[in-house]
Amino acid sequence: MAHAPGRTVPGGMRTLYGLSYSPWTEKTRWALDHHRVAYRYREHLPLIGEPLLRWRTPRGVRPAVPLLIDEGEAFPGSFVIARRAEELGQGEPLFPATDLPVIQRWDDDSEQVHSAARAKVVAALLENRQAQAESLPAFLPMGLRSLLAPSARLGARFVARKHQAPTDIGAAVQEKVIPTLERLRESLGGRPYLLARFSFADIAAALMLQFVRPVDDSYLPLGPGTRAVWSDAELASRFPDLLEWRDGLYAKHRRP
Repeated sequence: MAHAPGRTVPGGMRTLYGLSYSPWTEKTRWALDHHRVAYRYREHLPLIGEPLLRWRTPRGVRPAVPLLIDEGEAFPGSFVIARRAEELGQGEPLFPATDLPVIQRWDDDSEQVHSAARAKVVAALLENRQAQAESLPAFLPMGLRSLLAPSARLGARFVARKHQAPTDIGAAVQEKVIPTLERLRESLGGRPYLLARFSFADIAAALMLQFVRPVDDSYLPLGPGTRAVWSDAELASRFPDLLEWRDGLYAKHRRP
């Protein structure tokens, strides 16, 4: 598999850097766990963790998480890391060769949806003090996090600038999110999987629904404020069948 050349990083345990609440990170962890690939996880801290992230990221690649450091080499992005997991691990393949173009298209679609979702979540975070407190490092006592909650707005604005979040969020949802979810509904047609069996296409598609209604805390724990900013009641009422499909997929293929 071709991937961007990475910086040489001192060896040691295979390490994944990510954001615990991020659908990009969850796509990655699902693939690694599916293939029973051992790794340690490190939480990235937006803004203050940026210099170290830049150092770890391959040249010519925009610094972002998830990022896997494996045998001194950096593998950036959920799709690349999931392919790496397939090389290293065991179990049923998530990327059958004959279906790779279809899987790539669904992952591309999920990237478009996640980009619109990120803009929506960042905007909601700026107005939700509880979510701001929950977004601060977990090693801080909750009382101190509540006191420092407004500082999380700096990190949110940094993320919006870094990823060039769309300014017209409503238009992005109408143009990118809703048509993609309708296409997902049509492609599934009541079936359990997008292909003949479970694949990375299903993982990518399932994570598009994370900002419609987050998956249960037993799989991806979120604080109540964070869960609120990731939820969209209007879309949830429009796509209850897809949420039911996503929850069933988790129940069958993702250990709590």
